[in-house]
Amino acid sequence: MERFLQRAADILDVDTVTPETRFREVPGWCSLMAFGLLVMMESDYSRELSVEEFMRIETLGQLFSRISS
Repeated sequence: MERFLQRAADILDVDTVTPETRFREVPGWCSLMAFGLLVMMESDYSRELSVEEFMRIETLGQLFSRISS
């Protein structure tokens, strides 16, 4: 999970994040960051998410849980 969180922090342009981080509340949140998280899920973890599924996810912990589902 540590690698996942570091990669997410890089995408969100912040120093650190936790599983409880509500990524849409990160300062400067934008569609480019959302796209980055979706690309990360697909390219790094071979897990495609639909936009509808992504919109139901609120925290990085919930996003991480999609890797094993």
